[in-house]
This record gives sequence, structure tokens and C-alpha cells, in this order.
Amino acid sequence: MTTTHDSPEAERKRDIELIEACYAFPGNFPVSVIARNDEAVVADILATAGAAGAISAHARQPSKGGKYVSHRLEVRVDNASEAHALRAALRGLDGVMTVL
Repeated sequence: MTTTHDSPEAERKRDIELIEACYAFPGNFPVSVIARNDEAVVADILATAGAAGAISAHARQPSKGGKYVSHRLEVRVDNASEAHALRAALRGLDGVMTVL
């Protein structure tokens, strides 16, 4: 059995098309980030989100053991490309486990 993988650019294009189909722009774009429970990581997440657009909401929920935190953010962006770039930037942060 062989599998085919999209090129990074084809994957990016597909992701942007999906974001465009699901959200209205300009507008608030919801992002969930699971990260280490560390104030430096929180600062990086907020700085990255703030650089992408105005943060209109931020809620934190620590894990049961307290080692991780779920961040639920809404960031105002102008288009799906900016939303995709925000997710990519958050994924690249040290201490971030998952971005949804």
C-alpha cells in the first residue's frame, strides 16, 4: 500500500480553504492551544497572538495535574491566510503541545 503526501504548499492551501469555508473574515478567529503550564510560555502565546491581531478573548484551563494549560483565544484577523499563519506561529513556540 502506498500513500501520497501533499507538498507543504498544497497542505497550506487546503488548510486556508477549509478555514475560509468555516469562518467569516474579517472577524474573531478561535484558537485552542495546549501548552506547558509556565508563565514564559503563556507570555509567548499571548505575544504571538497579539502580533497577529487584537485578542478579544483569552481563557485558561489547567490540566488536572497542573502540568499543562488549555488556552482558548479569539484573535481578530483579516483573512484566512492570517488565521493559518497564526496557528503556524503558535505551533512553533517552545512549550506548545497542540494547536487547534
